[in-house]
Amino acid sequence: MHIRTAFIAICLLMLGNAYGQNSHTTVIVKSGMTLDNHLSKIWLSALVSRMSKAELDSMSAKQRPLTPGEVLWAKLFTSKAGQWNGLRKNLVAPFGKSGVPDTVYVLLGAFGVDDAFTYQYNTICFDVTAYNTVYGDATLPENSEKMDRIFAHEFTHLLHKDWARRNKLVLKTFKDSVLWECLYEGIGMYRSLTPKWLPDNGVVPPETKAALENLYPQFVSNLVKIAPGGKLSETDESAIEAHLSRGPVQNKWGAFTIAIWLALEARGDDKNLAKWIDGGPASVPALAKKYLPAQYRAIFDAAYPGKGKY
Repeated sequence: MHIRTAFIAICLLMLGNAYGQNSHTTVIVKSGMTLDNHLSKIWLSALVSRMSKAELDSMSAKQRPLTPGEVLWAKLFTSKAGQWNGLRKNLVAPFGKSGVPDTVYVLLGAFGVDDAFTYQYNTICFDVTAYNTVYGDATLPENSEKMDRIFAHEFTHLLHKDWARRNKLVLKTFKDSVLWECLYEGIGMYRSLTPKWLPDNGVVPPETKAALENLYPQFVSNLVKIAPGGKLSETDESAIEAHLSRGPVQNKWGAFTIAIWLALEARGDDKNLAKWIDGGPASVPALAKKYLPAQYRAIFDAAYPGKGKY
């Protein structure tokens, strides 16, 4: 069977199975490619906010069948639909009454470098080329469980985007955007971190402590810089954004730090995170006041005095 035909057959089979998973919620896998091996219009639409026009034009011009390795990734994602649907109830816990649609789509595209991202309020996008490049053979034992964590991360982003829409969140300044990104990526990373990083009965593992000690100076410095809320230079803004949620796990000064603090707050019950989600961007300084070591508190408290909105 042709590789592309095999991919379509996999998706059709699991799409049919997904409809029978639950009468109220469903995760459906869809192809983000056309029959002639181009990227589909919906996949290209999902890339609009992530690429320049020139980059998007280049992606739309690409044409080739999926490689055997990419097809294996598509098969793995497709086989997960029912299991992922079963994860949704627990992931919703911190977000109250979710407005995420009952039907959520997993859209499979190719040719890119970003492995996972969300589109609108009901679609999670996985790029099989990126996964094959970054994670190797889809059949490696560790990849099945890893994909569950990545789905949880991306579905959490859908929930958080929906929360922002329902609560009419408006990010007016660069400061607002940075604080929001810390929380948005922090709760996502909380879902995707391997157990080795996470607290056990409130005890932070030594490796996590070491990572936090390296990140705290960046965390404090960056949040103090944005505290006044004024305009920063493009250079300063780029430096602050550079490693907020990008790079190796332990180098993400915003996402990793907030993820560990949220894990400590959850204490095994994710409903405990609702107040921090509902606090929006202001939850980031509030968490910092609770968890930063004493040597950083004076400078941080001076930049973010008192309680409430920042």
